[in-house]
Amino acid sequence: MDANNLGFAQNQADDMDHFIKQIHSGNVGNLAIIEIENFSGIGIVYGIKAIIEMTRNFAFQARNFCDENYEIYALGFGVFSITTNLEVSLDSFIEKISAFKDFFIKHEFPINKKVKISLDLYIGISSKYTLNGVLKYRFDVLKEAFCALLDTKNSHQHLIVYDKTQTSLRDIQENIKITRLVYLAFSEDTLIPYFQPILDVNTGKIFKYETLIRIHTNKNEIFYPKDFLQVLKKTTIYSHAIKQVIKKSINMAISKKIDITINLGAIDIEFTDIGEWLLEEIQKNKLGKKITIEITEQEGGKNFSSLAKYFNKVRESGSQIALDDFGCGYSNLEMLMHIPLNFIKIDGSFIIDIDTNSYKAQIVSGIVNFAKALNIQTIAEFVSTKQIYDKVKDLGVDYVQGYFIGKPVRFDEIC
Repeated sequence: MDANNLGFAQNQADDMDHFIKQIHSGNVGNLAIIEIENFSGIGIVYGIKAIIEMTRNFAFQARNFCDENYEIYALGFGVFSITTNLEVSLDSFIEKISAFKDFFIKHEFPINKKVKISLDLYIGISSKYTLNGVLKYRFDVLKEAFCALLDTKNSHQHLIVYDKTQTSLRDIQENIKITRLVYLAFSEDTLIPYFQPILDVNTGKIFKYETLIRIHTNKNEIFYPKDFLQVLKKTTIYSHAIKQVIKKSINMAISKKIDITINLGAIDIEFTDIGEWLLEEIQKNKLGKKITIEITEQEGGKNFSSLAKYFNKVRESGSQIALDDFGCGYSNLEMLMHIPLNFIKIDGSFIIDIDTNSYKAQIVSGIVNFAKALNIQTIAEFVSTKQIYDKVKDLGVDYVQGYFIGKPVRFDEIC
């Protein structure tokens, strides 16, 4: 790092230090956290020197814009803060920051000798005062400003004043709660597979069991994927946790002598080692057709070449492949072109009322005929009543799954 850049970094560190001291002083009446939209993208395109110059220019213009009651701090990575003392009302602060935003939207910043750009800003505001001027009993200036900033991005607004009815703080708290839950479940080994039967319509016998993940706590609480899976995917234990559950499923399948399906998202194959690890487990245990890998199409995987290579190896191992949520994703047909499927699972949204909805019945009939022409078998999920079962059977669906056939159960409840 050259001396110029080193000096810039030191100035930002000093700004951060002064900002923290100001927050802890208890004398902040209003706070705006300001983030330059696509700051990292500007850096990627124009380079570090350009964003250093832009940051300096922004801070200089901001200080010129505000009077002596306002303090400006550069916090780094395109984030700035503006604070006031307790003498400035919230109304005055909002008016000033709104004018500040409007000014910078119109202002052009030189990036280099040839290029000038205008900046979009996200601004989250917190205040020790309510809008009618009443002093708040409790006030966490920094937390409230960052929650308001987060809401600007979630709502596509560019300036938001924090109020306690906003959902961002509750969302953050819920996310922390669920993160604790998944880490505890992993360490206490309470991530477990449940098994839901899939019925062969022609024979009337159970064909396979789909494995479904649950958290079954030591307090006998049960949590479903909708409660925790998206949070789990963002943790460092995701790959280990999924392997843990799959390993249990395989052991149980061997013990009970049943065939199972295992769900993998495209991301599990392309961006983690889960897919290759599972293939090794199948080959090592000579499981062959006992395992069907069910790919969740909606999660997206755009590298169809990579997916095709993986699933060709799956087929070579003797295992089978199913495509989940067929008819309701982004790239059904492209998946069919690249992946050697054995089954398609018709999305449950087509099945839940198919006995009374003739339009959905026509769609499912078309999917079944389409699949038969490609020598692919069909599975209807969400079959919850005899009426639905009878309808999909009449339409020629090969296999059915749902509460009418059986609910997901633990290993020891499988007959």
